[in-house]
Amino acid sequence: MTTYDDLTVASYNIHKGVGTDRRRNPGRIAAVIAEIGADILALQEVDMRFGNRKGLLDLEALRRDLGLIAVPVDSVRDAHGFHGNLLMVRNGLVQLVHHLILPGLEPRGALISDLTIAGHPLRVVSTHLGLLPASRKLQARAILDKLSTLDARPMLLMGDLNEWRHDSRSPLEILN
Repeated sequence: MTTYDDLTVASYNIHKGVGTDRRRNPGRIAAVIAEIGADILALQEVDMRFGNRKGLLDLEALRRDLGLIAVPVDSVRDAHGFHGNLLMVRNGLVQLVHHLILPGLEPRGALISDLTIAGHPLRVVSTHLGLLPASRKLQARAILDKLSTLDARPMLLMGDLNEWRHDSRSPLEILN
């Protein structure tokens, strides 16, 4: 049995760098990322929504100062993420990344990344699901369908799932 006892994982929707004070401050976001100290970090809303979709973080500084490496993505222009999703890994080897466009009312995506962490294989699904329950159900189904085509390995689902119900009323019940 593979264990990941010393692995710290976190998910953080940075809301395009805008805090509760309604100010955009990427430096503040970087400070929170440093404080979290995650080995695997799934970030959502890492790019500007309109215009050139420019990435909001200094990825080189995060690599240099924290040892976090951005998993490669198919990005548009200067974007950091794939549909706003970015996965960062410390002390890991990225083997393969699948970019999955998810169905729904608004553009959404998932990164399915096959990694080696501490010598052990791990698949990380990083996503930001939609606000509508019907969209979340379709998106979860699309992720499961994609996963069914891949080899078996330990897996971690992380991201902003936009779901707060933990019972049979949840559209994500299909994941159980």
